[in-house]
Amino acid sequence: MAASIPYIVQTGETLQDIAKKLGIKDWTQLKEYHNQNSGQSTSDIPYSGFTLMTPSQDEIYGMNGETPPLDPVEEQKDAEQKQEQEKKKEEEDKKQEESSKSEHDGKYFVVHNAKCVCDKAENPKQTADLQVTSHKTIVFNDQAEKLVATEDDKTFIPPAATFGKCKLKPSSGGYLPCQLAAAPKWSKTYDSTTVQDKKTLTEISELQCMVGGKITIEKHGQTDSVSNAHADNTNPLELAAVNPAIQQPKKPDLTPEIESVEIIIPQTT
Repeated sequence: MAASIPYIVQTGETLQDIAKKLGIKDWTQLKEYHNQNSGQSTSDIPYSGFTLMTPSQDEIYGMNGETPPLDPVEEQKDAEQKQEQEKKKEEEDKKQEESSKSEHDGKYFVVHNAKCVCDKAENPKQTADLQVTSHKTIVFNDQAEKLVATEDDKTFIPPAATFGKCKLKPSSGGYLPCQLAAAPKWSKTYDSTTVQDKKTLTEISELQCMVGGKITIEKHGQTDSVSNAHADNTNPLELAAVNPAIQQPKKPDLTPEIESVEIIIPQTT
């Protein structure tokens, strides 16, 4: 406990006045403090020249139920420590955000009949249609033929000379036709979405040809079309107001068919 501080009472001063001057909210605590720390008790109005024992500033904070302010040096140290902690947290949050990002973010899934190209084709614009044969489960756009492509789908149309002529097969008569020898699976697949435990393909997926070419996605195969779900959520009046030329998708007629109506007239007595 800090040592008491003597205070010489001035003429006309009361304990309330002195407590207010010292910053003590409850003046009775000042009286109690003096009586506990002095051999001479005091009245509510001590006489002029009386030596009143008063608490230290830290003790006054305690009496008032307040927390003492930090030392400027300690306060600066705490501020720097807090700033360092916030900076560290921001860096950790940034790392976590970056780790949660995927190179597939914002990319379209690849579906049946997606257009693919090979970087070793004589004509770099020569495309082949990817055929989804690994499953018959997941479709996009409410269209049965839009099956989602997986890492196991390696069948293309046309099956022969798939990408035209191959620049890795030169001959005296020019480049020989492509003879695709696909790797067992596609690479750069999307791990977060699978179909029957098979990873799905997106626009950035690649398939290596064992001859040396790399097959990539030119067009993902999805199409913008009006589906049954769109029709269910369409307001005919709003559609006509936006563009009268658009034909609204037909919804199934759910009106029950009535073959006959029997009317019973109650008998009167």
